[in-house]
Amino acid sequence: MFDPKEELKRVPEKPGVYLMHDRDDVVMYVGKAVNLKRRLSSYFQKTGHNQRITNMISLIERFEYIVTDSEYEALVLECNLIKKYSPKYNVLLKDDKGFPYIKVTLNEEYPKAVLARKTENDGCKYFGPFCSSDAVYTTINSLRSLFPLRLCNKASGTGNKGRVCLNYHIGLCSGPCKGKISHEEYMKHVKGMCDFLSGKTGEVRKTIETEMKQAAEELNFELAAKLRDKLKAFDRIAQEQKVEKISGDNCDVISVAKNQKNACIQIFFMRGGKILGREFYILEDSGEEAEKDLILAFITQFYSNNKLIPSKIYTDPEIDEKERELTEKMLFVLSGKKCAIINAKRGEMRKITLMVRNNAAITLLNFESKGNKIKVQDLKVLESLRSILHLSEVPRRIEAYDISNLGSSEINASMVVFKDGKPFKQDYRRFKMKDIHEQNDVGSMVETIRRRFTHLLQGDKGFEEKPDLVLIDGGIGQTNAAKAVIESFGLNVPVWGMVKDDRHRTRALIGETGEIPLKEEPDLWHFVSSIQDETHRVAVEYNRKLTEKRYRKSILDGVSGIGEKRKIALLKHFGTYAAMKKATVEELAGVSGMNVKAAESVYEALRESNK
Repeated sequence: MFDPKEELKRVPEKPGVYLMHDRDDVVMYVGKAVNLKRRLSSYFQKTGHNQRITNMISLIERFEYIVTDSEYEALVLECNLIKKYSPKYNVLLKDDKGFPYIKVTLNEEYPKAVLARKTENDGCKYFGPFCSSDAVYTTINSLRSLFPLRLCNKASGTGNKGRVCLNYHIGLCSGPCKGKISHEEYMKHVKGMCDFLSGKTGEVRKTIETEMKQAAEELNFELAAKLRDKLKAFDRIAQEQKVEKISGDNCDVISVAKNQKNACIQIFFMRGGKILGREFYILEDSGEEAEKDLILAFITQFYSNNKLIPSKIYTDPEIDEKERELTEKMLFVLSGKKCAIINAKRGEMRKITLMVRNNAAITLLNFESKGNKIKVQDLKVLESLRSILHLSEVPRRIEAYDISNLGSSEINASMVVFKDGKPFKQDYRRFKMKDIHEQNDVGSMVETIRRRFTHLLQGDKGFEEKPDLVLIDGGIGQTNAAKAVIESFGLNVPVWGMVKDDRHRTRALIGETGEIPLKEEPDLWHFVSSIQDETHRVAVEYNRKLTEKRYRKSILDGVSGIGEKRKIALLKHFGTYAAMKKATVEELAGVSGMNVKAAESVYEALRESNK
């Protein structure tokens, strides 16, 4: 029988780590302490605990502890044990992930740029973190036209067998494997890429410009022309990579928002003075924890998995001096470089810190709004959509529309609904055109949107909820038409079009401000693609049902020699019965699958139907 008082008598007054076990001997909680005896005793006092800790205490069947020589050792051990056991009552980054980096292999004679999932002390240079592997590949591929580093694993030198690869001929590799470039010139490309990724874009541009002018002065016009083209490529890439510049620091900015139930940690990555990206973490059932404890738990877990640690970490709220010093020491051991944890009280970084806190508060509100908790990954995609379209709120209800027709018949539209990032099929609706009687996609979209939002304003059952975002499967013509109809009702609903490429794959969103490409945001791209594909599927499926219904009830039913296949072939060829009635026997016989005898039977049947 577990007796806390007896167990506590044997606990030393030394620093260390303790583990709480339940009746199944599962580790429920891991903590560190300056004084193990004092800290463990505090758990078995009757007051001063939040509900989360009170619940945990009621389940304790035993505890164990590990004595360390210092508080720092206790901090490191605590972090390792939390990763090992993932205790239920610790603050955990359940959706934690290792971010990808760009690795320049400086430990090789001819370095190359590759994706890396973790950083190591291997003599290479790492840049990041990036929010996705696609962002890494996009950046590397963009820079290869400027800095053509090798792509393959072939050894360098002229003694290699075989011809130089295609990448050399198209300017994406400088051909070190066949001695096409000196080591000195190759390392200039390496330095240029590292400088660009470090945010030193101005220095890189100045170097290219200086080399171009020097080549022109030396009358080496061929080289000058190549450098001129390189300068143009640089300006284009720099514009594509452009983000807001805040200051010259490499730093991360971390803040927290919480309520009585949950908490949200938000982190902004700044490299070379530019906001490279951001990420957030929802900490469920952690709302009663102190903000500084949440920040500390986040820092120790996050940076133990992502070791590209900046020189500064700005936090809000401020961390106690002793805890701050311990954490800075841990970060130094992880990265081999000093990292200062700072609470900005004024100036530019204070504004940035408050912006991060505000973003955390908005994200937490979106996570819990409308009484339904949304999955974190779905919220992240919707937050990306909100950001890229500059929406005022996360679009938790998205309606998407598509038009389908068979020539001038069976004209219909689909309305597909996504709620909290998932298809919400009970709210799907289908519209068969009433006013449009010939192929007119813009006119059909106008009728569809008008009917849908009329139902909304009338409060008709099944149409009561207003969308946060409307997506149109079509070009700018249909998109603008839908937007005009909605605005005519006095409603403010964002409307964007979903655009496909020449291979019929989702490429971009289009609106009044132009196209927004999606392929650099892979999660968002897949999400919008799924909406577009589902909208198209529902529209085509309904069109097929209408067509089959019309085929089944046809004036050709019972005509000698005419089965389902010939009936479908005739309707596809002529489009309508009115057009078919005007056809001659020869024209009817010319339809695929028909013959003269069958054509004569159809001709007579159609004439009979006119009587």
